[in-house]
Amino acid sequence: MQTMYKNYEHIQALRDSGLGDADFEVAKATVMYKADSKFNFNGTKTFDAKDVYYRKDNGEPIAIHGKRYKPVQYSTMINKTRDMLERSSLDCSGIKESIQVSPNGGMCLSEYTLPATCFTTPDGDGGSAKIMALSSFNGVWSFIMSLGFEQWACLNSQIMINNPASIYKSRHTNKLNVDAGIRMLGKTADILENEIELWHTMYHTSVGRHDVAKAFANTANYTGDLNELLKDIADYDKPVNIKNKTLTYLYDVYNNTYKSRMGKNQWAVYNAITDWATHAPSKSKNVIALGQRRTGQATTAIQEWLQLEVA
Repeated sequence: MQTMYKNYEHIQALRDSGLGDADFEVAKATVMYKADSKFNFNGTKTFDAKDVYYRKDNGEPIAIHGKRYKPVQYSTMINKTRDMLERSSLDCSGIKESIQVSPNGGMCLSEYTLPATCFTTPDGDGGSAKIMALSSFNGVWSFIMSLGFEQWACLNSQIMINNPASIYKSRHTNKLNVDAGIRMLGKTADILENEIELWHTMYHTSVGRHDVAKAFANTANYTGDLNELLKDIADYDKPVNIKNKTLTYLYDVYNNTYKSRMGKNQWAVYNAITDWATHAPSKSKNVIALGQRRTGQATTAIQEWLQLEVA
C-alpha cells in the first residue's frame, strides 16, 4: 500500500495494536430518578435538562452533564492524535504509545514518546519529545493536547515553563474542535528549541539557599515562615523541624542527586521539582488526575519562582 505520509508505517503499527484499556464507547441517556410516592409520579420521573453518561461495555455510569456538554470519545481522541503524528514532519521512528484510563473510565490519557525527535539537555543528558492527549467524561479535565519532554537518564517528565505546554485546550462544549488542536501541535519543534534555550540559561544561573528554599516552598505550598525553613537548611541541609512531605522529598533528591550531578544552579532545582512531579509516591489510585495536578502545581511554582510572564 502506498501512502503520502512518511510516518505511515510507524503509526499504522499503533493502530494495529488497538486501543488498550480505552477500547470502549460511552453513551448518554436522559436522567431518570425515583421520587417519593407522595408526589404521585408513578415511580420514576425524567430530568430532561440532564444526561447521564455511561459505559456501553458494562453499563456503569460515569457522570451527569447538561445538554451542551460535548465530550470526545477516547477512540476519537487517540485516533486523531495518531493521525496528527502520521501527517506531521516529526520523525516517529520507534514511537512508543501508552494509554491509561482511570479506574471508573472517567478519564483517559494517551502519551506518545518520540525517541528519534531528541534534544540534548544542558547537563549533557538527552531526552525525547512527548505528545499527550487527555480527555474525560467526568468533567474533571477539559480536552487537552500538550507537549512534553522525557529525559533519558532520570525519566523525569520535564515541564514546559517558557512556552505553553497545552498547545490546545478546550472545555467540553460545542466549541470543541479537535482538528484545530492537531494543527496547532505542528509547533512542537519550535517550542522545544525555545524551551531548551531557557534550560541552558538556568544551567548557568547559580542559586543560594534562599533561592532553593523559595522554589521548593512554592512547589510544596508551604505557607510557614521561610526563615524557619532556612534555619533548618543551614543546620541540617534539609527540613527537620518542619514537617512537610513534599519539602522533604524535594530536598532529598536535590541534595543526593541533582546538586551533585548538575551543580548549585536553577537547572538542578528545576529537575528536583520535575522529579517530584513524576516520581514522588502517592496513595492516589487515579494516577492520571494525580499527574495532571502535580504538573500544574509544579509549573505554576517554577514560573512564579523565575518570575516569568506567561502568555
